[in-house]
Amino acid sequence: MENKNCQNCKQEFVIDQDDIDFYAKLNVPHPTFCPTCRMQRRMAFFNMAFLYRRKCDLCGEEMVSIYREDATHKVYCNPCWWSDKWDWRNTAKDYDPSRTFIEQMIELRDETPFMALEGLYPTYINTIYSNNASYQKDCYMTLFSDFAERDIYARYTAYTKEVTDSYRVNSSELVYDSTGINKGYKCFFCEDVGDSAEMWFSKSCYDCLNCFGCVNLRKKSYHIFNVPYSREEYFEKLKSFNLDSRKSLEEWRNKSEEFWLKSPRRYYMGDSMNVNVSGELIYNCRNTKDAFMTEYAENSRFTQFLTLPTTKDAYDYTGWGMNSELIYECYLVGSGAYNGKFSAECWPESQNMEYSYFCVNSPKNSFGCINTRNVEYCILNKQYTKEEYEKLKSEIIEDMKKNPYISKAGHVYAYGEFFPPEFSPYGYHETIANEYLPLTKEEMEIQGYNWSLSKVTERTCTILAEQIPDNSQDVSFDITNEVLECRECKQGFNIVPVEVERLQKLYLPYPDKCWKCRHKRRFERSPKPFLYDRNCDKCNMEIKTSYAGDRPEIVYCEKCYQQEVM
Repeated sequence: MENKNCQNCKQEFVIDQDDIDFYAKLNVPHPTFCPTCRMQRRMAFFNMAFLYRRKCDLCGEEMVSIYREDATHKVYCNPCWWSDKWDWRNTAKDYDPSRTFIEQMIELRDETPFMALEGLYPTYINTIYSNNASYQKDCYMTLFSDFAERDIYARYTAYTKEVTDSYRVNSSELVYDSTGINKGYKCFFCEDVGDSAEMWFSKSCYDCLNCFGCVNLRKKSYHIFNVPYSREEYFEKLKSFNLDSRKSLEEWRNKSEEFWLKSPRRYYMGDSMNVNVSGELIYNCRNTKDAFMTEYAENSRFTQFLTLPTTKDAYDYTGWGMNSELIYECYLVGSGAYNGKFSAECWPESQNMEYSYFCVNSPKNSFGCINTRNVEYCILNKQYTKEEYEKLKSEIIEDMKKNPYISKAGHVYAYGEFFPPEFSPYGYHETIANEYLPLTKEEMEIQGYNWSLSKVTERTCTILAEQIPDNSQDVSFDITNEVLECRECKQGFNIVPVEVERLQKLYLPYPDKCWKCRHKRRFERSPKPFLYDRNCDKCNMEIKTSYAGDRPEIVYCEKCYQQEVM
């Protein structure tokens, strides 16, 4: 066991024997930042939903991008970035041993073009405004999504079809305004439902069919607020609920959430396939600790957002998975990745990549490269022979240990730490780091994170929030040509044609909030990657849970929850 103090927050953290064995296996130094600060630093490289209109720096056409118009680096629209109109080899730089390596990488970052929206663009079919995505067909505004078809405003999804306004959905179809759905069909306004169909306003229900307002049910059908009905009675009740009215839906949502609070929650969300795990939202994992939103991981720790199987031997890994192994301090390095260290956005089939950023199409054996394709044996985007590469790489690593980069916040970045905050091309408030760990402008600057004032495009609303029709079937005008006022933030938003088609098909009303405010509500109700000491509300056993002690939920340990539910 080794006790250390974090460079950033100054809190003590522990490196145990399993950690030491992992660091030795990958031949990396022990970290000097605590797990939370390491996670925060990686998340500060993840702009998912701040989008801007600007021009492509290559073709000059207007585009939508995650980079502001005043960004210090070039930005190409996705068709240009993936084309042969430019050659990343022209950005090659010679290594200068008189300066720190990170300083030279920051210069290279500003001289290379970034793709407007992140994702495996060549796999898109008729898809626009998707970010951090791959294999999208007929999708609109899908974020952190893989293998999706006809999804709209969906985040953190995989293998989905016709999912709308939802968060954390896997292997499901026709899901609307729901969170945590796995193998679901026609799930509306639900949370954490699996292997179920035709569900309304239900939570923590599995293997169920046709339930409304229910919680903690298993293998049940035709229940309303956990009360059984005959099939005929159930559907007669549903007809009387007026579910095509937005006002009525809001009332049922409030009633359901109040009802859910009367039942216990399991101390963490996961499944029976887990073996020796800790954290939150963990599924099909073995020997995986301190994990969050992690599936099919083995022998791993401090992981987040691993949504695709599988991951083996990974620490401090944020985003993706998908047959990845031996990953340390990386963000979105996945899809067949092997032996990745201190890198971000290297995919697919990346191997032996270190300190690299946006290297795609099977990047291999490279160090300190940015915005490349099919790179191999390169340093600072310059090509070397294998022998030259290995020799220079060793020299740079030794120099990084002896002459570390000092960040704006005064932190020491020797070999073995992920990129410093100022290397991120985004303002902290634009990234998911600010969702999970919000900071004031002063706190951002003290910790060395970037800050910038995002311009809000003011739009004249043609329909005020109180004027938005309560029922999508009764609209007598073309709503896609209107600018609607968000009931919450008062900003203007649009209803797109595919959204009209979907809502009318499902007999659901048009929303009266913009897509960001709709997501905000789902996000605020979802678990976060932080664990608290608490006691089971039934047997008083000590537990670690994402539900803080002052929260209103009833929280049970595993044994008590199983006794209650099963």
